[in-house]
This record gives sequence, C-alpha cells and structure tokens, in this order.
Amino acid sequence: MGLLTLTSKGFAWFHKGHPWIFRDDLEKIRDAAPGAIVTLEKKNGEFLAQGFYSDRSKIAFRLVSRNREAMDREFWKGRLQRAARFRQAVVGKTNAYRLVYGESDGIPSLIVDRYGDHLVMQTLSQGADHLTPLFIELLSEMFQPASLIIRNDLSVRGLEGLPQEKKTLLGNLPGNIEVYEEDIRYWVDPWSGQKTGSYLDQRENRVRAGTYFRGEVLDAFCYQGLFGLHAARAAGRVICVDSSQEALERAAENARLNGLGNMEFRRENVFDFLKKEVERGRRYDGINLDPPAFAKSRGDIASAGRGYKELNLRAIRLLNPGGVLVTSSCSYNLSESRFLEILQDSARDAKAEVRIIERRGQSADHPVLLTFPESHYLKCIFLQKIE
Repeated sequence: MGLLTLTSKGFAWFHKGHPWIFRDDLEKIRDAAPGAIVTLEKKNGEFLAQGFYSDRSKIAFRLVSRNREAMDREFWKGRLQRAARFRQAVVGKTNAYRLVYGESDGIPSLIVDRYGDHLVMQTLSQGADHLTPLFIELLSEMFQPASLIIRNDLSVRGLEGLPQEKKTLLGNLPGNIEVYEEDIRYWVDPWSGQKTGSYLDQRENRVRAGTYFRGEVLDAFCYQGLFGLHAARAAGRVICVDSSQEALERAAENARLNGLGNMEFRRENVFDFLKKEVERGRRYDGINLDPPAFAKSRGDIASAGRGYKELNLRAIRLLNPGGVLVTSSCSYNLSESRFLEILQDSARDAKAEVRIIERRGQSADHPVLLTFPESHYLKCIFLQKIE
C-alpha cells in the first residue's frame, strides 16, 4: 500500500476535518499508484487515514476512512448499503433521486442517480474510476437495474487525467424514462440530458414552490419545465422560458404527459426576456429563477454577482404585491450570505418591500457533509413581495 506523509501545515488542515488533502500539503509520497488506496500519516509515522490517491490532480488524497480496515468488496458494499438505507428514510414520493453523493456517503467522487429501474453513475477521480468494475458488480447485485449507464462526460475528469466518456455498462440504452415526482410525471434522457438526466437537487424545492404559485407564473431557465409543471397544477397560466429549443421541447412533452394545457413555451434569452417584460409593464404572481452556475471559479464571483443582481432586480419589479419569487444559485463559490446581500440590493433598487418566507438548499438525497463545504452548493430562497 502506498504511503503519504503530511507536512505540519497539511496536518493542521487534516485536523480540521476536510476530506481532501492537496499535493502541496504532502511531504513525502511513497509507492502510491494512480487511483490506489493509500495510507496517510503524520511526520512521526502515526497513522491518520486511508483514501484514494491521485497522481495528477491538485487533490492528491480523498479520505475514505480514518480507521485501519480492509477496503475489500464487503467494505464497499457496506458503504453502498448505508447510502441506500439513508435514501429509504429521506426520499419522498418519487422514483428519481440521488442514491450516492460522493464524500457525503463515504465514497469520494462517486455519483449514482436512480431513475426508476435505471441507474446512472459518474466517477470523478482516479480512485473511484479504478473501482468502476467493482461498483458495477455491487450495484447490479444490490439493485438489479434494468440498465446502468456511466456518464463520465465531465470536464472535471481532465483534472484527474481521465478521459470523458459515456457507456452503457449493463442492459440496453433505455432512451427516455418516465419517472414521477409527487403528483407530476416527466421524461428523463439519461444519455444526453443535463447532468445525469435531470436536476434532482431541486426536487424538494420544486414541490414546495408548487404550493405557493398561483395566477400568472413565470418559469425562467425552465429546462424540462419541472418547476412549471408543479406550478401549473394550481396556477392559471405558466410561461416557461429557456434559450434551448431542445429543452423547451422536453418541457412541452412533459406538459402533455401530465395533461396540462395552461403552459406556454418561449425560446428567448432570459435576461432579454425579463428586460422586455419590465418595459411592457407585465406583472406575474409567481416567478422561478433557476439559472446555471455563474461562478464556476472564485474569479467569476464579481461578474456572477452582477448577473444575479440583474435577474433578481427585474424579477422583483415584475412581481405583483403578494407575489412569490423562488430564486436559486447553484454556484458553490458564491456564498449564501453573498447571495442574500445581492437579493437585498435587488429589492432596494426595485424600491420594493420583500420578505424571506423560506431558505432552502438541495434535496435531502444530497446531504451536506459538515466538514466538506463543497457538498453544500445550492441556495434556494423563497421571497414574497409585500408592496
């Protein structure tokens, strides 16, 4: 087994509990093969932990266990069983959810999403990638999926020296899969859809938003139209806006699947659309803003802040008194406190009194590891315009 020795600075970082060790915090690297399980130790040789080693990434070590224990087939099966038991406890009325969430489930950089009887897997480090054959075997044994697809078409794998790829590992490529989320149904394409096919982290927020939205509702950056679908069950009319024609076609298919005839679909740049709606004097009773990540690095924070400010300022102006704005940021690098400051500035510039009625995050199947702030990335704030 390979051996990594921490610097004094590295040990101070490890002692705080973060599950990653960076290459600059290692004093020695001995007999460590790419993707292998290695031992982490102090300068004096004291055992600290075991985890995945990467010879390419700045993240050289990913914590798996603080104990000396065999990381054999039964060990990994136990971790998967623990993850599955947790989902049984927290996942509500749906058959589409995250089954394994990397570090938060003690299996670093492994993602497994479930869509009905189908599984989609991602391995985002050398260590998880090295164990792919074992994970396939265990997932097949434990869940008997109709298919298992690997969606490793992510640029982050390049940081690990790993290729981007998509493969059907078990069964046949399923095409579109019909899943349900509370009282709505929708289609998922696990081969070419965003992420692994859908944005599962917003599931609980979509359901909750549906209890607030009434009257005229706008679903901006709608993608599959899932916020809009939940809104349309009680709203008078829902307008779904996205710049992608493919996304709008998926949203329209989902509206037909649910027999909802009160949804409209418009292909436009959301920034331009909101600007024009303000100029027209339009008003809405509910608005959902779910944009892509604007701050993909710390260097993007300033420009991201301007983007979020522009969106939310216009959305608040478009709201009727009593109307509800559900606004999200999935940018980890933009903190919740900074996001709230942006919303406060937006409300001030809109000359509107706005109150927070709910502060939410990602769904419970994406649990946040207390010592791993990177596992908490989604901010979802429910606002109400008073006047």
